[in-house]
Amino acid sequence: MSNKYISASEINQYLYCPYQWYYEKKYGHKYINELREKNGKNYEFSNFKKGIEYHEKYYRDIVRLKYKKIAIAILIVTALIAMIIGLLK
Repeated sequence: MSNKYISASEINQYLYCPYQWYYEKKYGHKYINELREKNGKNYEFSNFKKGIEYHEKYYRDIVRLKYKKIAIAILIVTALIAMIIGLLK
């Protein structure tokens, strides 16, 4: 019997990566893990390799963005402190 309902976690998975959602629906989580373990780092399927590369780049970009936000916040706070010191003199 097919599942007629979509869970919130399934929607979240689809929003994170539609390809991952599709492959898990089509092949199943167990089969995909077996392929991953069997092939090790030499991925036989280019889609797996492309997906892993994409997610690694996505993660790196998010980390860079986080550090940029921190740097901007530090610059703003420093500028505000300098302005306050300038006004007090």
